Amino acid sequence: MRVWTACALVAVVLVPLSPAVPVRAEVVNRIVATIDGEPVTLFELEGFTEQARRRPGADAEVAPDQRAMLDELVLEKIMKRQVEVQGVAASEQQIDAYIASIRERNNLSDAQLKEALVQQGLTWEQYRAQVRADIERAALINKEIRNKVSVSPEEVERYYKEHLDEYPMPARVRARLISRLVPAGASAEQKAAVRDEAERIRKQAAAGKNFAELAQAQSQGPGATDGGDIGEVARGQMQPEFEQAAFALEPGEVSEVIETASGYHILKVEKREGEAHQPLAEVSDAIREKLYREHLEDRYGRWLKQDLRERYHVEILL
Repeated sequence: MRVWTACALVAVVLVPLSPAVPVRAEVVNRIVATIDGEPVTLFELEGFTEQARRRPGADAEVAPDQRAMLDELVLEKIMKRQVEVQGVAASEQQIDAYIASIRERNNLSDAQLKEALVQQGLTWEQYRAQVRADIERAALINKEIRNKVSVSPEEVERYYKEHLDEYPMPARVRARLISRLVPAGASAEQKAAVRDEAERIRKQAAAGKNFAELAQAQSQGPGATDGGDIGEVARGQMQPEFEQAAFALEPGEVSEVIETASGYHILKVEKREGEAHQPLAEVSDAIREKLYREHLEDRYGRWLKQDLRERYHVEILL
């Protein structure tokens, strides 16, 4: 058996390690990109990637795409430069107020918030740095994008005309109602008697007797004192039995007797409007907001991918 001396063991352990140190340092610190000649190192990229994996909602089990993370890091560095150029750096007071609003919305104490950050692998300083970046990015977007996006009245009107099907107005009727109610626990004979009363009233109405006067004198239902007026009702707003009858009638027509769980009823339609569309005046604000969000998103995408990068010379070396 070969016996190793202590000195030999040390030599075996140390010799292979000595050249590895500078090699590792060279790999970690090599340049992976430049921005106007300023280097971005692999060490920075690895740290940035690790922070990204700790973000809420990130899948820590899936390794992020290195090139995509480098693009994101370069963009963040460019945005930091623009923050300085535009003079929108966040103050400590703004950061404090932002964090206070987060605590209030989530009903958290300082201790609870810091504990939540620990669970996400973030220090208090790292969290404040993220908050600072969020505030500054929002301020930069407001200055460079939001204030330059607008929607004209002509755009709103054009969208409305091209998307009328998005703004339907259901058919509506204006009607009057006469109701004869069946007492709870009524016998079959009592129900038949109430139905006969309703049939008699319906015949009078169909023969031309004033429906409003009949309702005032005979109805036991809603709006009786107003001549049975139930106002203007849209499709989908009425009891199914009433809706089926009402939308089958033309203005001036009187329905057959309608049976429901509460009793027997007669409807007269006085006015009817078919399917239509909501007026532009009622939906213009919603359309303007929709178009504004779309324009803002499109402008933001071009600003990130094109405008910002064109201001700097970026070279990717990864």
